Amino acid sequence: MRRSLQTLAALLLLLGLLCGCAPPAETGAQPEPAAPAELPEQPAAAADTAAAGFGLAYEADAGFNPYRCMSLCNRTVLSLLYEPLFTVDASFDAAPYLVQNYTASGDGRTHTMTLREDARFSDGSPVTAADAAASIQAAMDSAYYGQRLRHISTVSAADTYTLIITTDAACGSLDALLNVYVVKAGTTGDDAPVGSGPYRLENGVLELWDWWRAITPPLHEPVVSLVAVSSPTNVRDAFEYGQITLAAADPNVGARIAYHADFELWNTSTTVMQYVGFNLNSTVFSQTQVRAAVTYAADRDGIAAATAGGFAAAAVLPASPYAAVYDQRLADSYAHNPAALSEALAAAGFTPAAEPEADGASEADGVMLVCSASEQRVAAAQAIVDSLAAAGLRLTLTALPYDDYLRALDRGEFDAYYGEVRLSPDFDLSVFFDAAGSLSYGSIADSSVARLCDLAMENAGNVYDLHAEIMNRGLLCPVLFKTYAVYTARGRITDLTPCLDGVFLTPMAG
Repeated sequence: MRRSLQTLAALLLLLGLLCGCAPPAETGAQPEPAAPAELPEQPAAAADTAAAGFGLAYEADAGFNPYRCMSLCNRTVLSLLYEPLFTVDASFDAAPYLVQNYTASGDGRTHTMTLREDARFSDGSPVTAADAAASIQAAMDSAYYGQRLRHISTVSAADTYTLIITTDAACGSLDALLNVYVVKAGTTGDDAPVGSGPYRLENGVLELWDWWRAITPPLHEPVVSLVAVSSPTNVRDAFEYGQITLAAADPNVGARIAYHADFELWNTSTTVMQYVGFNLNSTVFSQTQVRAAVTYAADRDGIAAATAGGFAAAAVLPASPYAAVYDQRLADSYAHNPAALSEALAAAGFTPAAEPEADGASEADGVMLVCSASEQRVAAAQAIVDSLAAAGLRLTLTALPYDDYLRALDRGEFDAYYGEVRLSPDFDLSVFFDAAGSLSYGSIADSSVARLCDLAMENAGNVYDLHAEIMNRGLLCPVLFKTYAVYTARGRITDLTPCLDGVFLTPMAG
């Protein structure tokens, strides 16, 4: 979504923004790691030495392998080098990209995809089903894609352009999970594999080639320079001094860094969810009634506005509010409601203190953990703690460095925690509720809820019962879904329609 600088100037100058190359959270893995500690700021280049043409930032150590790369900067570049089987747009709808036709068997376990016969790699060779199969195999073994593809049993080429995928369970959302970049077989392990995107990497720059598609790519510069960066401040400086023309950023990771150049700003959807999780073994949150009450404490709109600078969408349910699976009427029944919060906590024995303690403090009922690396997450968690305290449930907010935070979660040394995780494009929640789920902290794993997760996967879009069960039992308290920022030098790009994990991809059918 495009916004003018004039509209946002006051807000941006007040809050500041971070543009950095912090790794995206692993799909279905641990909560998102903190941004790396900033290196000493490098001297910025003088304006008269700024690179001509169009420039993008990249981290040299992260490479351009789509299965290994975890850098947001580099993944922005990937969308110029490679193309996926399907795209997932800002509303989380899947559409064919390299795939021409897609059918599934009656039991939902055999998936047949026909690739476009006109697709070509940048070396002139055709994009075949064997290339797609090799790419999916590489993705299955990767940290970035592996969790979402865990149900794939086999993947093979039936002929030159026909790809067959079998899954160990019915998977009605497989197309949304296959926004996986395809590279040429035999190059899947390279730092910069051969791709079919509009650019190819040559001698450290991106060169536009005679792209096989009969459309103009979103970026149409003959050459794109790559500028090495090592910290968020490097990216900001490179943008300010004209060395790079576009910068993709998570504005709410780590500390904030202000941008002052004349820019245009685009907001892109993500599947990164922030939420409150609970320890079911806690004396505070062992009761369903108390856990379920926390949803009424979260002023999600206020938290998104006050802590995230507008780069977040308030979410009552564990799916992006921009997604078709988000049921607004169900969400409304669990939205911020101070009266319902007070009533529920009073029924459970929590009442506001009539008078403050002599020293101005009250004895805490429990502990909420949060990762200290993100100012935004700490502020959001504090807002929820404050709302609960006003209704009689007093939690101590403890902010820990990332490694200590994870250790405390693993050991169950918490009553509640404020977390962040990148979900798969179909918003699969099994990582919380499967017995072996990587986010099943605090004994939250539950076979009946895990089964509802499976049913949601089998019948894509049928998540109402799952969401209702989670909210009724207070198993999670979603707060918001983050959005990312894309800054562009004013007037350099006339239109962007970023897809999920693809700033320069354009949704198209067929």
